[in-house]
Amino acid sequence: MLSKKSPLAIGAVTYAAFLLVGLIPLSVYVYGYLAEFSGNLFLWACIFTGLGFTGIGFLKSYVTETPRWKGVLETLVLGALAASVSYLVGDILEKMIS
Repeated sequence: MLSKKSPLAIGAVTYAAFLLVGLIPLSVYVYGYLAEFSGNLFLWACIFTGLGFTGIGFLKSYVTETPRWKGVLETLVLGALAASVSYLVGDILEKMIS
């Protein structure tokens, strides 16, 4: 089955989704700074980012016409792996420059 969707439009939507989900953890830390939140910001950033990935996975499954649980699970796992690698790389770089 050939897709009639524009590759440029698909790329633009993917880019916008990446930016929006990427802003979620940053916004948690900005809120924590501005509102002097004393809770565990890392935990809340993880929770809200997971919810964002869940939403993206749900929408992705709608577009790709795959089962909802598969789209959500796949997106959550890939997002968690990417976040873990990013965290580890940041930790290693911090140790190298400190």
